[in-house]
Amino acid sequence: MKLSFTHVVALAVPVLVSASFMHANATVSKEHQITSTKLLSANFDAREVVQIEAGSFHFLPGQVAPLHTHQAPAIGYVAKGSILYQVEGEQPVLLKAGDAFYEPTGSNILRFDNASATDKAVFIDFNFQQKNEPFIVFETPPTEAIDRRALPTVSLTNSTLTGQTIDEVNVFHTELTPNSQHKLQPNLPVVGYVAKGTIKVRRPGKIIDRFIAGESYHIPANQAVTLYSASPDIAAEVISFEMKR
Repeated sequence: MKLSFTHVVALAVPVLVSASFMHANATVSKEHQITSTKLLSANFDAREVVQIEAGSFHFLPGQVAPLHTHQAPAIGYVAKGSILYQVEGEQPVLLKAGDAFYEPTGSNILRFDNASATDKAVFIDFNFQQKNEPFIVFETPPTEAIDRRALPTVSLTNSTLTGQTIDEVNVFHTELTPNSQHKLQPNLPVVGYVAKGTIKVRRPGKIIDRFIAGESYHIPANQAVTLYSASPDIAAEVISFEMKR
């Protein structure tokens, strides 16, 4: 099922959360409120996702993306600058920093270009892949170099080599203010991206991982974790990609 193109850009639905992963039904801590904004809901045909391959793309001023398609749903976030995005049969849309986007499977992506002639653009792509699906398919090999910086690939296979069956991904922006804690225990794996600042992720066994702006992270299904800003003075911002079925 193809997501209506009018739903591609940020929905900006603010939700206050504290110690609950269920954004819509969260209780609120008045002392240290955490605000999560739903940027996007991407719906597609159910698929068994075995891995999430991710990349950070850095486009020079005026750089144009080649015509391409995706075999796996590509869901991402514009971290810097602006992107002119057009799916075949749809009108072009201007994506700005802070917007989320969805590139559906099977459709030609006519444009995914840096909209500025003077400024760089940076965007992140997470591809929710079935077995043996490529990250991207070009109609013809690119003639211009593409600065794609790989982020860690997340494997979702278990001991029986089966993946996670999903048909929806929701994208949230969450601000982690100093001294606030975001406690999560997702039913399905979550991948995230640090958009601003530095965060720490406290995992079971007192393990603490640190991630800086521009890095991605992964929270396995049913793992209880706590996210918080690594700075006592500066807020951090994260973009989470939450799977549903």
